[in-house]
Amino acid sequence: MTSIEWYNTTNVDDQKIGLKKKQILIGSLFFLTAFFLAQSVVFEAAVPFSVPFWAIIRTKYREYAKFVLFGSLAGCFFLGFGQVLILALQIILYECIMRFRYWQLPQSIAVSLAVLLVQIMWQGVMYQGLPPVLVQFYVGCEAALALIMTLFMQVLFVNSYEWFTTHWTYEKLGSGLVVFAAMLTGMQTVVISYFSLPIFLLQLFICFGALVGSVPLATVIGAVLGTLIGVAKLSFTGMLSVATLTGLCAGMGAKGGRFGVAIGSILPSVFFLFYDATLPLDSVYFTSIAIGSILFLTIPKKYSDKVRDKLFPQREEVLLARQNWLTEHVTYKLEHFQHFVQFMKELVFDRFMTAPVEAAKEVAPMNTCLSCFRYDHCWGAQNNGMDKLMTDWFHMKGVGKESAIHRVEEQIRYKCVKSTKIFEELDTELYRERINGQYFHGKKMIALQLRDMSNHLNQLIAEMKEDTISFVSVEKDIVERLKEANIECFQLDVLSNKPGARKIVCALAPARVNWEKDTTLAERMILPILYEIFDEPFEIEKVVACEIPFRHVQICFRSAISFEVEYDIYSMSKDATLYSGDSHALFQLHPGLFAILLSDGMGQSKEAQHESRKLIHLMRECLNYNMNPETAMHTLHYVMALKQQDDMYATLDFALVDLQHGDLWSWKAGGMSTYILRGKEVLKVESNAAPVGFLSISAVEAEKRKLKAGDVILMHSDGLFSSVADWDEQEETFLAFAQQVASTNKTIQEKLTTIMQSFQGYFEIEDDCTVLMLEVTHVVPTWAVFRPAQYSMSKSS
Repeated sequence: MTSIEWYNTTNVDDQKIGLKKKQILIGSLFFLTAFFLAQSVVFEAAVPFSVPFWAIIRTKYREYAKFVLFGSLAGCFFLGFGQVLILALQIILYECIMRFRYWQLPQSIAVSLAVLLVQIMWQGVMYQGLPPVLVQFYVGCEAALALIMTLFMQVLFVNSYEWFTTHWTYEKLGSGLVVFAAMLTGMQTVVISYFSLPIFLLQLFICFGALVGSVPLATVIGAVLGTLIGVAKLSFTGMLSVATLTGLCAGMGAKGGRFGVAIGSILPSVFFLFYDATLPLDSVYFTSIAIGSILFLTIPKKYSDKVRDKLFPQREEVLLARQNWLTEHVTYKLEHFQHFVQFMKELVFDRFMTAPVEAAKEVAPMNTCLSCFRYDHCWGAQNNGMDKLMTDWFHMKGVGKESAIHRVEEQIRYKCVKSTKIFEELDTELYRERINGQYFHGKKMIALQLRDMSNHLNQLIAEMKEDTISFVSVEKDIVERLKEANIECFQLDVLSNKPGARKIVCALAPARVNWEKDTTLAERMILPILYEIFDEPFEIEKVVACEIPFRHVQICFRSAISFEVEYDIYSMSKDATLYSGDSHALFQLHPGLFAILLSDGMGQSKEAQHESRKLIHLMRECLNYNMNPETAMHTLHYVMALKQQDDMYATLDFALVDLQHGDLWSWKAGGMSTYILRGKEVLKVESNAAPVGFLSISAVEAEKRKLKAGDVILMHSDGLFSSVADWDEQEETFLAFAQQVASTNKTIQEKLTTIMQSFQGYFEIEDDCTVLMLEVTHVVPTWAVFRPAQYSMSKSS
């Protein structure tokens, strides 16, 4: 075993040991609580607290039910064996009532009914008939107190996670005092020499309440505990005054710190010692409160701070004010920088940005032609097509086809007597045009990059100016909807509320039955609720089972994409060589955005392959750095134009598929048409922009198309269609085969292979060829009642 494996194994073992110790500690506390509640006798006759405690723990803390059962039976054993049998019968009857399928009673009613029926039968057997009126009164009081105590315990003993995640309300505090008072009445017999456990705990509790909540909390604790203890014993009701005044004085001494609380809590007992001789203020009492005061002084400050935060949570106005100040301060600085960016954008783009004059379809005569004796023959009334040849020369230079350039130059030499000087002047004019285009693209690239920076700053400022508690209202809305559906979610955090990229973390109680998974509730109930609230699908990203600080499950939800894309690629090189001028890339920028890149280098050589691959690589880098697509296209135009090789260009067909909203954005720089097949309809996306690196034409505009489920997208390089056959005829044939195959039930790989085999049966592919086929379909969530594909198949069958 390696050191890493040993370390991981040791950590797991330590966690298991720590969890086991925690369970034993909590189980011991429940055992002691059940033991003292079983010994709590009210009106010196009724024992009403054991069954309510069993019912609550059995429901909400099932793993600790055995500790409660043994503690209750052990406590009743000290009251007599008959009380043990009564408690056992009451628990059995309660379980029978709760498990009765056809009559579901509230828990408090079931507890009261079980206590009442068992006591009636038991007392009837003991008295062999109708018991005395006083006994009947005690039985009724025990049933009523069991009902009331069940209600108090339901408020106090919440689910385990709520002890750590929710603030304590006054209702919960009052319920805790009632249960604690019942435990104190069961501790009356725990007296060791001069030490009384109930008096010690009463003093400690009052002092701690004074430290946490000052006068109000300490007075309430003293009054409630003194009243309940006095009523339970039917004597010493004067202790109510002692406990209440103790809480008042301890709270008043809270300004003096812990010592002020301790001294203030002892003064009322000293006063009543001389004022009322009937109170049981003996040496046991004073010894116990002294020990309680001393132990109070040793309680760590962190425990009192935790309790204070639960009872009196700090207001968030200070934090919100500080956050608002920080937001305003940073926004002020960003706005200054934003003004600078805006000034630079206007300086570069709006004021001094003028597009270069594009070459006219009919070029003007060169200076050499103006001084030539054959000017009229070439450019005058006897025009022999010299203007058309020069126009074709500029065009072929832009396309970069050597054979076509050579053919045009031969025609010029045949008609021109000064062809050498004409070619020199044409090269100079072409160089000047490219320099102008390069200068224009440099300015436009900087302007677009400044615009992107401005947009990023605008977005940042807008996010900072948003309401700082906007997530809180969203979280409250979701929690309310979950409560309406009776889903126990004790913590919910909205990490991101951006449409299409939302992220929500929900903490739930683990599955309580064997057949249920931890994700069952999330898949079948929470996912549909989130879909209704935000009107977009969600999916479960991650499920984590946690044991600390209590056992729970954290489920992370995120926005699911509405569409998904399945694609296939057909690629071949001319004459089956190793080098192809075509390059492509299909990848996800993030789960909701799919990118498609197709580039065709000029020629079939290794240089053409290098050029197209370099263009694909640069475009991916720009997109990975969140550069705007238009800015990226113009940046690549500028960068590729600085290369040293002459006449090496590459086309770029770039598309983005928005999988969240179903949009197709297309940018083309010399790329071929993109086809969208929608049943019998064909949508074409075209562009007249020049290839990347050729700067005479600079416009690269975006085309947007709305997609639907079932659409098929086809993108291809120019090698698909032969230069010999009619272009329109080839396009019609290709689309006819594509429409015919797209509607079949074959896989997309089989579809594309069938299309290309059928097309090559009619036309020969004589150049490097790449065809990309993408099929857009809806994403069906796992909780959906039906799937469209299954529905359509069953309908057709």
